[in-house]
Amino acid sequence: MGQMARSWDVIVVGAGPGGSTAAYDLARAGVDVLLLDRADFPRDKPCGGGVLVSALKLLPYSLDPVTEQTITSFRVRYKRSWEFEHRYHEPLAIMTQRSRLDHYMVEQAIGLGAEFRDGSAVRGVEDGTITLANGDVHEARVIIAADGANGVVRRALGLPRLRGALALEGNASRLAQPAGERWSDAVGLELGSMPGGYGWVFPKDDHCNVGLGGFPAAAPTLRGELSQYADCESFDANRLTELRGHHLPLRDPSSPLISGRVAFVGDAAGLVDPLSGEGIGNAIRSAQLAAEAALEYLGGTTQDLTAYQGSIEAEIEPELRVARQLQALFHQCPWPYVQLLRRSDRFWTAFCRIVRGESSYTSFQARLGPGKTLVAAAAEFAERRGRSAAAWQNAS
Repeated sequence: MGQMARSWDVIVVGAGPGGSTAAYDLARAGVDVLLLDRADFPRDKPCGGGVLVSALKLLPYSLDPVTEQTITSFRVRYKRSWEFEHRYHEPLAIMTQRSRLDHYMVEQAIGLGAEFRDGSAVRGVEDGTITLANGDVHEARVIIAADGANGVVRRALGLPRLRGALALEGNASRLAQPAGERWSDAVGLELGSMPGGYGWVFPKDDHCNVGLGGFPAAAPTLRGELSQYADCESFDANRLTELRGHHLPLRDPSSPLISGRVAFVGDAAGLVDPLSGEGIGNAIRSAQLAAEAALEYLGGTTQDLTAYQGSIEAEIEPELRVARQLQALFHQCPWPYVQLLRRSDRFWTAFCRIVRGESSYTSFQARLGPGKTLVAAAAEFAERRGRSAAAWQNAS
């Protein structure tokens, strides 16, 4: 039999980077916050485990204790043939493992007073009340849903599913596979082969995470494509371990970010970057914005959470809009963009500055001047063609 637990100011569902960040900020402000996760911690989850410097700059603490590699270069391969490498003079990202990263970030929130309960699956959500699988009932004035792509909170509230891309990844031992020796401070990107996506090699201390992703229509071919890509990078595809698939949720610009007293953050809001597939940075930032809106509501300065929706629309959605345009253009015709990345120091530097959080997609677009209108028109054309192709594939 479950029991009625005491009420909370805020309950955060999901203890990934977004959920832990929200709990951290709320606890730091003195709010009574409960952080829930269905898994027993530490736990692993499908994810490349890369954290861009732009995301690191958002955090009030260092991730050095869980950093396994520091990345200063990208090794880019085109259509599984020739490759080139660019090195930058400052770090671009760090590599970690989600089992270590998520546990560490939870500990930071606990250290400020957040209550954490792992192994606590949510069964129902209704009007500020959360029912757990064991029957326990918790009440809160605000709920922050950070439970990933199409999680239980979204389903419980009857909201439509988020569309997105699909990815498949596995691990290659750096000791057992000689190819692992060539990966340390570089990540690998494979462009041009996967419609709507790319392949990657992310190096860790004892293994490399090897994966690829793309449009949902590619799902039946992902296993074969991953084998080909792993072989291309001189890994033995038959010796990849811990093969896992996962969904990369992409927000429809009109989809709601709040539902009553519930705010959705990170993957639960579909805030994955549609160009890079990176989601940790927007998970952290959206969680910070959700915590700000929750504090305003709890303090009586606002009557609801609409400030959060407005913050996302003003800060993150413009970036996603440009990323959608660039993604559509790139996947319509990747060759010229790969050549720009290969041969133009200016283009490479602009890319690195975005990765480091020193620039943004919107500022990059602004530098195009009048040309941004042509880019937007070309992107709209490419998006229409992409939607038509997807509809045809789904119908066939």
